[in-house]
This record gives sequence, structure tokens and C-alpha cells, in this order.
Amino acid sequence: MRATDVRAICWDVGGVFTNTPHAAIASLAGEHQIDVSALSDAIFGRFEVDTDHPWHRLERGELELREGWPLIETELANLGVDLTLHTVFRRISGSGEDRSEVVQLVREAHANGILNAIITNNVREFADIGDGRGWHRWVPLDAMRVVADSSALGVRKPDPAIYRHTLRELDIDPHEAVFVDDTAVNVAAAASLGMHGVLVGSDPGPALERVREIVGLS
Repeated sequence: MRATDVRAICWDVGGVFTNTPHAAIASLAGEHQIDVSALSDAIFGRFEVDTDHPWHRLERGELELREGWPLIETELANLGVDLTLHTVFRRISGSGEDRSEVVQLVREAHANGILNAIITNNVREFADIGDGRGWHRWVPLDAMRVVADSSALGVRKPDPAIYRHTLRELDIDPHEAVFVDDTAVNVAAAASLGMHGVLVGSDPGPALERVREIVGLS
């Protein structure tokens, strides 16, 4: 029997079920001899705040991708680098690694009566991009009790509202949930509400072991 009061694991998607985009951005910044923070901010906006940056508006569902894409390419052009958004996303998608151990833990948790949920900052069109399954192809959605997608809800991490929404849907208190993400400010926001925050690095192994400890599956 699990000796813990933690009842749910809330998962980010990009950087958890896939390789982190932060590594791809760092690689591109090095190649173009530009500050990695400047490049990341140009593409994604600042992670710790909500702004009118086009990526933030895409994640809140306020823009269509066809509208936001050229605006972000303008941000890149303002950096003085010859880099298109197509090149950026090819690098991100091409740096994928096997994250089957994450899926395995989701299914193990589900089998042991632990609730699973997704809390993702995403662009609406990414739900069916590519082969028609979009980001859903990486995630065992049949094992998810709740899917909190920023583009559907109009609110994005690290706004506390998206975490509170998920907790309400799960019908649990913050201390009964683990939140797993590859971005430190998102983990900190969850922890500030009383959730157990776990930061995923380039090797997800240590983070998954920590999740196992917290939920009692070690």
C-alpha cells in the first residue's frame, strides 16, 4: 500500500514527454553567437510573466498560428540573426529522445489508482499538426483524468489560475498533487500553491525517481 497522501501527478508535455526545447535553443544560440536568453525571449517571450508577446498570445488562444508566426519571425529579425522559425522548430523536433519511461510511469501510476493530468502551455494548432495527432501522439491521453491546455483555457503557466483549474477538476487539494515540468518558473509557481514541484532536466531519470518517491511507487 502506498504510504502517501499524494493522489495525482500533473504533467507538462514539451520537455517532459519530449526532449526539452531549451536545449535546442541553447544550441542555436551558440551557433549564431547570440545570447541564449535573448533568443529564447524573442521566440517564446519571457517565461515568468504574461505579456503581449505573440507566443504568449498564441498560448492563450488569442492568435491563430498563421498570424503569430510572422510576428515571431519579426522578433528574430530584430536580433540581427538569419534564423527562421521553421529552422528553430526543425531543431526542436529533431532533438527528440526516447521518453518511454515517462509514459511507463504514467501508466504505472494509473494502474495504482493515482490520477494523471496534463497542464500544458500550447498553441491551438499544435493539437493536430504533423500527422494529425499533434502533441497528443506523445501522451497517453487515455490515462489522463484532466487535460488543461492553455490555448483552450485562455490562461498559461505560470499563472496560478491554470493550476487551480486543474486541481478543481481533479477534486484534490494542492498538497495531494505533484507537478512535473522542465521550466523552473512553472515548477516554482506550482510549489507556491502547495503542490510538490519536480523539475525535469535533460535526463528525465532523476525527476522520475523523485516523482516515484513522492507518490509512493519507489
